[in-house]
Amino acid sequence: MMAEQEFECIQRQLVSLRRENRFLKVGLIFCLVLSALPYLTGFQPTVIRASKVVTERIEFVRDGKTVMSIVAHPKVNGLVIQDKNNLPAVCVNRYQYGGAMGVYNRSGNIAALMGALPEGGALSAYNNAAKPVAMMSALPYGGSISLRDNKMHEFVAVDATPFGGRIEIKDLSGQTLWSAP
Repeated sequence: MMAEQEFECIQRQLVSLRRENRFLKVGLIFCLVLSALPYLTGFQPTVIRASKVVTERIEFVRDGKTVMSIVAHPKVNGLVIQDKNNLPAVCVNRYQYGGAMGVYNRSGNIAALMGALPEGGALSAYNNAAKPVAMMSALPYGGSISLRDNKMHEFVAVDATPFGGRIEIKDLSGQTLWSAP
C-alpha cells in the first residue's frame, strides 16, 4: 500500500514537471519572439549611447552606398577619412611631440600638410605627383618659405632669423640670380 502511494506521488510530480516544462518552453519562445519583434518589423534605433565603441571602420552611407569612411591610419597614430573609392581625403595624425593634418587630392596623393610642433609649426603644399612645391615653417628662432619646381629644385627661398633675413632667387640649375642682403 505504501509503495502504491509513493508511486502515485511520483506520477503526480512527473505530470506537474511536464506541465511546468511545457509552460517554460512556451514562455521562452514567447520571449524570443517578443525580443526579436522590433528587428523583424524593421525598427532601427536613431540614437545609440555607449561609453566605449571599438571598431575598425566607420562608414557613412547614402542611398545604400558608402560615401565616406573613417579608418585608422595604416602607418602612424591617427585617422584617415576616405572617399567612396577608399582613397584618402583627409588625415589627422598624432606624434610624440605634436601632430599633423593633411588634405589629399582626388588621386589619393597628399596635396597639403600642416604640422604642429612643440615650438612652432610647418605647412607644405604638394603638386599632383605628391612632391613638395611650397614649404613654410615658423619656429622660435625664425621662419622660412621655400618654393620648388616639379623637379624639386628650390627657386625661391626666404629665411628670417633673430639676426636678420635672406631672400634668394635661383635659376633651374641652382645658381643664385638675385639675393638680398
